[in-house]
Amino acid sequence: MPGHHQRVLIVDDDKAVREALEFALRLQGFCVRVYSGGQELLAGGDLDTAGCVIVDDRMPDMDGLELIDQLRRRAIPVPAILMTSHVTDRLQAQAAVAGVQVVLEKPFLENALAASIQTILGAPDCLPGT
Repeated sequence: MPGHHQRVLIVDDDKAVREALEFALRLQGFCVRVYSGGQELLAGGDLDTAGCVIVDDRMPDMDGLELIDQLRRRAIPVPAILMTSHVTDRLQAQAAVAGVQVVLEKPFLENALAASIQTILGAPDCLPGT
């Protein structure tokens, strides 16, 4: 099925951020699912259809790097993009060790997020609204 493994999963505790990212990425043709936290993602059942996961660095119950570590411990090799409000050398190093493909600083410049997703997945192949 086209797009089956192209689903983009967004994990962010801020509802406004989740909704804005979901809206913007759907407009660009990506299949998107959103989650309010790491536990919700891990219990959600969409990981087998994920092309990549976009994770906020700072969340109350499980931060982004902890979530990515949980995915790796469960042998889920989904590519990851880490969003943060402040990129540091230390965070970059930790992200690299965790296997994060891209670290993006918020707010994103122009189409930085979509470009990063396209680099990971290739061109979007879902119809808007799916």
